[in-house]
Amino acid sequence: MHFNGGTIRWEPVTTYSNNVISINIIQTYSWTYPTIKCSTDVPISTSGRSGENRTLICMADCATDGGYSSKEISTLTDCQSTSASLGLMTSQRSVNVNLTAGAHFYLSHVGSSWVPINYPAKSGLQWSITTLLDLRLRPDGIINTPPTASVVSPQYAIVNKTVNITIPVSDVNSGDDVRCRWSTYTAGYRRRRSYDEESKFNFYQTKADENFMFEKEFSHNRQRRSSHKNDPCNNCTTKCKKDCFCTCSGCSGRVCYGSKCATTKGVDECPVGTTTFETPGTIKSTSSYPIRQSIDECGGICYPSSVPTGTVLSGCTIIFTGLIPDTWYAVAIQVRIDSLSTNNKINLIC
Repeated sequence: MHFNGGTIRWEPVTTYSNNVISINIIQTYSWTYPTIKCSTDVPISTSGRSGENRTLICMADCATDGGYSSKEISTLTDCQSTSASLGLMTSQRSVNVNLTAGAHFYLSHVGSSWVPINYPAKSGLQWSITTLLDLRLRPDGIINTPPTASVVSPQYAIVNKTVNITIPVSDVNSGDDVRCRWSTYTAGYRRRRSYDEESKFNFYQTKADENFMFEKEFSHNRQRRSSHKNDPCNNCTTKCKKDCFCTCSGCSGRVCYGSKCATTKGVDECPVGTTTFETPGTIKSTSSYPIRQSIDECGGICYPSSVPTGTVLSGCTIIFTGLIPDTWYAVAIQVRIDSLSTNNKINLIC
């Protein structure tokens, strides 16, 4: 309802003698205006959104992140331009980070609470804006500078009329063949247990089963739980009291900062605000795998479920026909290098 997506790209800046490379990470996002204020530190500079300060996370291959996990950068950006007629605001921020030479990992901005998307509409879908940050030398002996893409979001279409939405792309490395593809979700996988590990697992599993059977021989007196005992909104149904969760009905439609209400002593009601409250969706698990974590480039809007039937991507042009009026759709695209002029094949997701 307030976030319209965006892009993440990076570029190498300089290489130091101590095997460290400085890179510039550029985040560009689109917002609903004036729902989100044009200021610095978007979006937390908007009243009621102080808790929306995330970081770009390492999604996969974190063992080779070059030290990024110890200095994660914020997803906060600064207002660049606004359009009152279109209700749009664009923000951007560039941050320099020093990483070890040869680092390569997937970097992502993950969140949720898209505007209701598709037909029938689904709310709270996850977004996952992902880039492969690769500081290994290319076959031609240089560190790659990824291609850039200029995206204006949202785009509007007339019902039952086919439109071509072209994504302008460019690359500073001469001879690179820049292409686009649908973003995808690649599942992680685990290591198969060795014989010794399997034996240890079975031993401890047997002991656990024996303890479980022993404990079953004893009965326990249990009391019925109060229906309100574990309800976080108990006694928060009519007033915006201190320490009530902002999601409780008593706080709905009022200014409630962070996750809980914070009223002054003697004040029964929080002031009524104008902020539109949203219900975040459930973000996919980021649990690690012994071999490879999953690579999620599209969150809850992976092709083809996120667009009408018949939508295609040709080169870097989306061919789209919307059949239902007043409906929102979302797409996730990866811009990549397919090959070099030297015919040394590489496949870099950028």
